[in-house]
Amino acid sequence: MSDEELIREELEKTASLISGARRLMAEGRHVDLSAMEDRVRAITQAITAAAPEVAAGYRDHLEALMQALEVLETDLQSHHEALQDGLSAIRQREAHDAYKPKKK
Repeated sequence: MSDEELIREELEKTASLISGARRLMAEGRHVDLSAMEDRVRAITQAITAAAPEVAAGYRDHLEALMQALEVLETDLQSHHEALQDGLSAIRQREAHDAYKPKKK
C-alpha cells in the first residue's frame, strides 16, 4: 500500500470514528476513543514517513480532521458537564431524602 493510500484510508477511518462517536454521545451512550487515538497516531506516522510533496497534499485534509476533532472535544465537554449536572442532582436528592422526616 502506498503512503497516499495509507493516509487516505486512515483519514477515512478516523472521520468515520469521529462521526460514530458523536452519534453515540448524542444518544447518551458510552464512547471508547482508544481506536481513534490509534488512527490519529497512524495518520501522524504515515504523514511523517511520506515524501514532503505527498504530505503537503494532505494539509487541507488534516485541517478538516483537526476541526472535526475540536467539534468532538466540544461534544465531549458538553456530555461531561451533563453527566456532572446529573450526578449533582442525584446527590442533592439523596441528601434531601436523607434528612426528610420518615413516614410511619
